[in-house]
Amino acid sequence: MNTNMEIKARDLIAAGWHEGKRLGPALRRARELEASGLPRAHMLAQLEAEFPKQLIVALPRHEPAPLAEAIEAETPEEIANVELARQRMRELLTMPVVQRGVIMPDACPSGPQRACIPVGGAIAVENAIIPGAHSSDICCSMFATFFPANHPTQEIMDHLFKLTHFGAGGRRRGEQWTSPVLDEPVWENRFLKNLRSRAQDFMGTQGDGNHFAYVGRIQFSDTQRAALESAGYTELAEWIVRRDGEFNVLVTHHGSRGLGADLFKRGHVAARKWCDENAKDVPDSAAWLAADSPEGRDYWDALQYIARWTRENHAQIHAALLRRLGQRALVQIGNEHNFVWKRGDGVFMHGKGATPAWRDAQGRPLLGLIPLNMAREILLVLGADNDEYLSFCPHGAGRNLSRSAMLRGYRDADGELDPARVQQTLAETTAGLDIRWHNGAPDLSESPLGYKDATKVKAQIERFGLATVVGEIQPRGCIMAGEAPEPHWMRARREKREAHKAQRREGDAEAAV
Repeated sequence: MNTNMEIKARDLIAAGWHEGKRLGPALRRARELEASGLPRAHMLAQLEAEFPKQLIVALPRHEPAPLAEAIEAETPEEIANVELARQRMRELLTMPVVQRGVIMPDACPSGPQRACIPVGGAIAVENAIIPGAHSSDICCSMFATFFPANHPTQEIMDHLFKLTHFGAGGRRRGEQWTSPVLDEPVWENRFLKNLRSRAQDFMGTQGDGNHFAYVGRIQFSDTQRAALESAGYTELAEWIVRRDGEFNVLVTHHGSRGLGADLFKRGHVAARKWCDENAKDVPDSAAWLAADSPEGRDYWDALQYIARWTRENHAQIHAALLRRLGQRALVQIGNEHNFVWKRGDGVFMHGKGATPAWRDAQGRPLLGLIPLNMAREILLVLGADNDEYLSFCPHGAGRNLSRSAMLRGYRDADGELDPARVQQTLAETTAGLDIRWHNGAPDLSESPLGYKDATKVKAQIERFGLATVVGEIQPRGCIMAGEAPEPHWMRARREKREAHKAQRREGDAEAAV
């Protein structure tokens, strides 16, 4: 290499840098370093630390990586649903960093975009993090608190309804909750910078959609206690003995709220930029960050913080309820199902609606929670660590139809839902339960009718050897966001539209006469 002239692009290519979009910025930085007086050898060493060499441009495979399917489809709706999920997974599995994939019994498509991971999908990825594969609802997760079974359901539900927060946005100023997790020294991370106020705003909130606060009761059998003790969960096993196996249980389901959504946006922008510089023909849904790049390491650190924040958010809601009841937590457990986990040497497991079912650092099978719907039991399961299916199990019951498609059959000719029919349907599908909608109006798409057959999902967990059920939390009550009150401008527009329809009908009737 000529050391007597200003360094040129061909000099960097000769030294091992790839001729791609990153070469220009690398060349500019090389010239800055050289102008500072660094010897050429030292300059190149510094440059490689800032701009790692890329030997090749990553390209999609011609054939997808292996896909395992822990799901059975019987009805036409189920068959169509699985085929769509399979198609998206196969597109994702052509990405060069994706090693294997699986779809769970709750699989359903999450979007029409190419390579968009379906709900109930999981992938093993080599040295890379794909933000689209954990979704914008980062760390969507379950959390359960077991406490004495000496409070009636209505009392628990009354307190819970007053203290929790559903719907868009965070808590209002003056009503915000605080926590030591907000004061962790993480806010200089490039992906978390200036987001502390967002972390504060959303603490103690649950959002909308399928997020819930579920009150149930569990009665453990001696066989279930023995299975938990044998698996290493001695604390829970001991409490089962002390409380005659019976507990009230609060279970919450939510993610990292607006904080996580902001992190996802930043991560996706960085992943898109990285792939534009280092890969070709990578769709947005599959854009990745190299895990060992400076951006990848910072994003990984940010994800770990989000996991801590989300668990604390669950715990804060649970602690507030226990204070109102004058109780304390006997046992608490939880698990993520929209996240990224590092396993082995440089392998990153991504799940979107998939519950980890491997072994923890102590060698115990992971203890997880799988909800089915608001009127059915929540399963307490020990992971089977079944490598054939990437050691995952489902995160719930999933859907065969989208929300809008499911509601189509309950709309009239004008596209409006009949409130009386909605109430009747809810009464029939949730009989005997205390079901409440935080925003007032019920959301039929979140009723049991919106989800797959829970009994089939349970059977497939056993059929494919994904996990072992060691307890069932039976429903007593459930709070969900429901439909938000209609804004004034929207109501005015709807009423105007309905008036126009009525005028047209009157005109048609007169013309017929």
